[in-house]
Amino acid sequence: MSGKLFKLIERNARRNLRRTVLTTLTVALATLISTVLVSVPASMDRIIKDASTTLRLVVLNKTAPWYDLPARYCDTISKLPGCAACVAVTGWPATWHDVSEEVFTVGEGPEGGEVLPDYLNKEHQFVVAKEHRAAIVGDLLMRKYGWKLGQQITLRSTGPPAMDLTFVIMDTIKSKHYPNSFVFNRGYLMEAYKAHGMGDVDFAWELVVRADSPDHLAMLAKEIDERFANSDAETRSETESDALSTSLSQLGNVRGIVASLCAIVILTVMLIAANLTAMMVRERINEVAVMRALGFRRGAIGIHLFGECAAIGIVGGRVGAGLAYWLFAGGATLGPVLNGFGALYVMPVPAIFGFATAIFVSLVSALIPVTGALRIAPALAFRKVT
Repeated sequence: MSGKLFKLIERNARRNLRRTVLTTLTVALATLISTVLVSVPASMDRIIKDASTTLRLVVLNKTAPWYDLPARYCDTISKLPGCAACVAVTGWPATWHDVSEEVFTVGEGPEGGEVLPDYLNKEHQFVVAKEHRAAIVGDLLMRKYGWKLGQQITLRSTGPPAMDLTFVIMDTIKSKHYPNSFVFNRGYLMEAYKAHGMGDVDFAWELVVRADSPDHLAMLAKEIDERFANSDAETRSETESDALSTSLSQLGNVRGIVASLCAIVILTVMLIAANLTAMMVRERINEVAVMRALGFRRGAIGIHLFGECAAIGIVGGRVGAGLAYWLFAGGATLGPVLNGFGALYVMPVPAIFGFATAIFVSLVSALIPVTGALRIAPALAFRKVT
């Protein structure tokens, strides 16, 4: 029985092939968009979750995060009980060929491999410390701009002082924690600032500290802030996951925006699918009347009509969700959308959600037209204009 039903659904779907294909493509496109949208907050949650497993603290200026800190603070922090390592980090906003090709560049000291062993090992840092122009680049950033190992590239600053710095890509960062990062020797940046008239500067945007155990994390944060209290540059220490949450929260209510966009996409597709389903049911109204007259029950006829709509949802949802997973399972850089910290990843759960949503929307959009057709008496249905 089920085999005959599937065969009947297939034949009916091919009766107006153009409309069936267009409806399926509409559902597929909506599934693709909704799956990608849902994956944005999911990717943000994944970034924060990964950071919560580290033993790192981010030390910022207490006055405001955009104020600098003296890099020499790391010498004091490294001697505190519970501290495994400390590295000064200085960002350098830059672009590649034009202003639309932003690069999240970070100058770090030679201690970066000890503070960030999960994505910067000591071999990486040795290469950077040995060669001032050496850089190690996130895997997604490499793919985005088509860079290769050993390639020499020149980046241009986006703010004062205006200067160009030339780098040689020596290695890649395989970790998904910071796949858009461009890490280079911080000493190279300080020397460039000096050469452009800024004098002997040695400032850091932030200090990253790794504790030697989870038990010492809170104690170390408190000790750091107390040590530099009442100084010219007081500190505010927080865990890496809290720091990332704060940075990502600056984007606004991403979840609310995504939910609104998904609702708009789903409602639009539902209206389109309902209109196309109504046309399909109207064409079949005489067939429904004949089947009712021959003794077919409403349930069997409803299964046939809903089955055709479900088939469109299944095919469209599979195409859309599968395409989203194929395009973004390996990650896609979003640049300033995630403040350079992370990337968009479409994981299996959002893809399954998109697929299930496509089927749900297809069935709900058919509810009113199919129910209306089943309620019409066979004698009245024959009088309907097809």
